[in-house]
Amino acid sequence: MLLDDRLEAVAAFVGSGAAVADIGTDHGYLAMELKRRDGSRRVIAADKNGGPCEAARRTLRENGMEQEIEVRQGDGLAAVAAGEVDTVCIAGMGGKLIADILAAQPEVFAGLKCAVLQPQNAYALLRGWLYEHGWRIEDEALAKVDGRVYQIIRAVPGQADMPSWQELLLGPVLLKKRPALFREHVENNLDSMGKVLAGLKRGNNPDRKRIEALEREMGELKSLIE
Repeated sequence: MLLDDRLEAVAAFVGSGAAVADIGTDHGYLAMELKRRDGSRRVIAADKNGGPCEAARRTLRENGMEQEIEVRQGDGLAAVAAGEVDTVCIAGMGGKLIADILAAQPEVFAGLKCAVLQPQNAYALLRGWLYEHGWRIEDEALAKVDGRVYQIIRAVPGQADMPSWQELLLGPVLLKKRPALFREHVENNLDSMGKVLAGLKRGNNPDRKRIEALEREMGELKSLIE
């Protein structure tokens, strides 16, 4: 089974021999591929809801892997015990929700060596949360599926200086690496900021300071791709 480019990028960031939990496993495709590609890994597929757990069990059963991967129903990291895994994958959720999931089980989070995260939004918030809690971003990637560009983050424990606002928004590693999708990545952010700016200007009592700050930030982002 081939993963799409988004989940392929997530899988590529999982270390060999890792004990990994796929949180929010959905149909279990990522969990199955992680185990299939490295049989030495311990893989747990977890989801908050019963429907996805049953779908994951069906996927594993149809591929003869139901004995190799345990499917658990549980809320976020509560599905695993402290020290049971050293890596978690959390993909396809909002950035704030991912941060909340990591924060909700501090004993489990404290025992992790790696978190591979693919937020759908609130990228700056999630990156900032990681740095505030003694983690740093080791690597990042971009992937495009069905016309949408996704950001994939590999974070590890380790104190580091808080990145700049541009690095929090775009990704500190992505800013350095400038991968093939980087221009589109920046343009997407500019488009989102432009919509916010237009809304501010349409208001009955426009916040001039906020408008000027947003225009300044957009100018700084444009300079990255000019």
